[in-house]
Amino acid sequence: MNSPVFVVTGAPNKGKSTFVKAMTNDASVVVSPYARNTETAVSYPFKIDGETLFTLWDTPGFENAAGMHEIVTGWGIRDSDHPMEVLRQFLESYAGHEDFTSEVEIFKPIADYACIVYVADCSRKFSESEYLREIQLIRSTRLPRIAILNPIDGDRYLESWRTGLTDYFNNIKVFNPHQTTFDEKLRILGAFSHLDDEWEQPLNRVIETLKVQRDKVLEESARVIRRTVIQIFDKEFSVAYDVARDEQEHREELLAQVRKFVQSSLDAAQKDITRRFGLSVTVDFSQEIRDNDLFDTTIRKKNLSVHQRAMVNTLVGGGIGAAIDTAAGGLTFGVFTAALGLGGGAAAYVKDISPMDLVKIGGFDPNEEKVRVESLHAELGLLIINRLRQVVAVLYNRTAANTENVTISKDLDPAGLLKLSRLLRKIASSRRHRYSEKHKKELLDLIHEKLREDRENVLVETP
Repeated sequence: MNSPVFVVTGAPNKGKSTFVKAMTNDASVVVSPYARNTETAVSYPFKIDGETLFTLWDTPGFENAAGMHEIVTGWGIRDSDHPMEVLRQFLESYAGHEDFTSEVEIFKPIADYACIVYVADCSRKFSESEYLREIQLIRSTRLPRIAILNPIDGDRYLESWRTGLTDYFNNIKVFNPHQTTFDEKLRILGAFSHLDDEWEQPLNRVIETLKVQRDKVLEESARVIRRTVIQIFDKEFSVAYDVARDEQEHREELLAQVRKFVQSSLDAAQKDITRRFGLSVTVDFSQEIRDNDLFDTTIRKKNLSVHQRAMVNTLVGGGIGAAIDTAAGGLTFGVFTAALGLGGGAAAYVKDISPMDLVKIGGFDPNEEKVRVESLHAELGLLIINRLRQVVAVLYNRTAANTENVTISKDLDPAGLLKLSRLLRKIASSRRHRYSEKHKKELLDLIHEKLREDRENVLVETP
């Protein structure tokens, strides 16, 4: 059985090439803000492991649909038992004719019994005088067909398009290729699968294959994040003790050492995760995802919610935190929240620790040759996890057409936040691998669970 083929059609400059680019994730698809950028029909196969699972054809915009409609109608395409023969007759008769250059390019792949995808801009008013002939031509083929309404500048005229196209298409979907998520792509593939009985099975296979691949990558990404957290907390940092320098100079040198190692570890983790998603490590990310200096106050605030800071600092700080930590297993989170004073905006008053507070430095003993970092603050663990969660969310939903920022909620559910904060405190305070494999497994499970939640709760920013 041949793999499904879809020919993407529509008026000029309505997002056809962008749709193809988003669905195939093929960066070679040329997209331009100017009309008539696509002059010939070009096929873009979607492959996994070398096998073509479906193909999208990008085509020029209609230029003389009214003229073509008049000709094929005169030849009886509307009442013909074999409309494709009439269509092929037109292609043979008008190949190379300057009045129908675009129409010939559009209908050449359609003549091989492809499904037709009609892309329209629903931010513009539907006009029968402007679009009627091209949609009548599409219907006259009697091939499976679907309309994709692209809200380029909003969906102000969405309902007028739905009404205008209802009698002409088997299905109508709204899809913005510039802001699509991975799950939105699967939704469109699901709609494609219902257009033709023969293609339901292969397209469902595509959907399941993509889901399995992404689930595997999420699990692998969780392992990369856990590995990064542990290697940073397990790293030993030290500087030579110099009696000619004061304590502050030693501290600043150690902080710079930790800062550099954390940033390089995050850079390496980001490249590793990118590779696992099958993307180039040189992909041009937005500034939001490139900034990996977690000791920068602005970046830290972007990557740690006030409730997360409140939780981890209270648990780490001792006093009431230690007492509650001991009894937390028997407390509801409501009691825990009340005890910490986190109701409403009270969490904002929890101490915002400085970069130097993230690093606990040992004593300055003239008899010792080195000054060492005793431990790193558990807050750093949350920062690392949240930072790389953002990377995963962007990559998970990235397509060749969608390069906009993806945002996620940095907060965890209360119980999960409590569990993760306690676990990070234990790891942060246990040097040289003194925490158990059980703790490492718990950390992996918490990270993996949050990555799965993130894919359901993402927001693609408006360009």
